[in-house]
Amino acid sequence: MNIGFITIIVNSLDETIKFYQEVMDFKVVRRFGAGPQIEIAFMADKNGSQLEFIQRSGEKAEHNEQISIGFSVEDINATEDYLKKHNVNIVDGPTTLPSGVKLMHARDLNGVALGFVQQP
Repeated sequence: MNIGFITIIVNSLDETIKFYQEVMDFKVVRRFGAGPQIEIAFMADKNGSQLEFIQRSGEKAEHNEQISIGFSVEDINATEDYLKKHNVNIVDGPTTLPSGVKLMHARDLNGVALGFVQQP
């Protein structure tokens, strides 16, 4: 088995698409209505990994820290600078673990936890 996509409920599909296109370098794979009050967009990163975003009219999405989206990065400090330049809420880090792994945590515009990892 392989993961096909991860589903995230969002407050504004348009703003979410803009964020993931402009900041995270994702591309829209497909976007469609799934009923009178539901709109869905699938977006993919450069490797083809997909996120599915769903907006349900009249519902407010709330996210906690139990789930996060993890990203591998080449340079955690450059990533921090890039995210700050795009006004992304950095929660903590970057920090270096005893193993040499560097971590940083942020939140997207919906409050979804984003983790960034640089391997030694």
